[in-house]
Amino acid sequence: MFEVEPMTRIIVAVLACSVISHAQPASKTVEGAYHFTTPQTAQSLQEAATIVRTVAAIPKLSVDASAATLTFSGPAEAVDFAEWLLPRIDKAPGDDDIHEYGLPSGDMGRVIFVPAAQTPQALQELVTILRTVADVQKIFVFTPNHAIAMRAPAWQMAFAAWIIDQVNQPGQQKPDPTPREFTIGGPDFRGLGHGARVNFLTGMTSQLQTQELLTVLRTVGDIAKIFNYSATHALVLRAGDSDLQRAEWMIQRLDLPAGQSPGGATFTASTGDDVTRTFHLRNATPQSLQTVVTGLRSDLNTRKVFSTTAPAYVVVRGTTDQIAAAMTWMTSHNALFE
Repeated sequence: MFEVEPMTRIIVAVLACSVISHAQPASKTVEGAYHFTTPQTAQSLQEAATIVRTVAAIPKLSVDASAATLTFSGPAEAVDFAEWLLPRIDKAPGDDDIHEYGLPSGDMGRVIFVPAAQTPQALQELVTILRTVADVQKIFVFTPNHAIAMRAPAWQMAFAAWIIDQVNQPGQQKPDPTPREFTIGGPDFRGLGHGARVNFLTGMTSQLQTQELLTVLRTVGDIAKIFNYSATHALVLRAGDSDLQRAEWMIQRLDLPAGQSPGGATFTASTGDDVTRTFHLRNATPQSLQTVVTGLRSDLNTRKVFSTTAPAYVVVRGTTDQIAAAMTWMTSHNALFE
């Protein structure tokens, strides 16, 4: 039988005592409740419940629809936060204040009203942008008064607020199309050349055009953190500086009013043999564009290639030799281009 030597027993005992001495006591569980003072529907009460679960991180909750009351239990700091959140969303439409709350963890809580987001779709797109681009995961909407409740570190909250300020324009106001830029802060990005950009599309404004441009930027440009806001034809994206430069070039190249001549057809990255080229096909149909994309992928093993139908472009990214091979392939297959 294996025996533990005396010295080993002492070490094990010391380690066990160390673990016990550093163990933190469990947070005390407390009860909380809130009764709404403004008229609520079953849907709005469920939205409020989701805010408590998602933003305040309290899973144990019940809803009394007849009394318009939520009851919940959890750690004291979470219940305190929930009891701060609910009165801030329990308001008639028209509040334009920003409400902030500092949590013991260092996170910030915020309730912000976005009256310009007139539809549930607009609210959901805005929340998706904040989740996708700003990585704010503890976030949800309260649709009766166009409110967004969220929780995040302070630097991330500043990023989210900047996004909302850029895209949440009144419906009658046409945004200035000049691209807006933001430098990401926080411990993960500070000093690493990582930023965000908002572009307002002027030529590619239909749903199909926007989705095609998004796919080009994701597929060819490697921009994973990107989403659109339909109400103002905005694209919100986040990436490293070199990827943002390529993305900006693609947007300016593809987002053109009808009849306007595009700029240079090639973008070369500042490091490495990394070239992106747009091929403008004349008299192309959606079927012929797809044939070109499929051919380049299968015959040349070109992975970073996608097309847009209006205007008719094929966008290819690869080495200098791969771009030359793509041009040769198109010529040999009678794919007319400029």
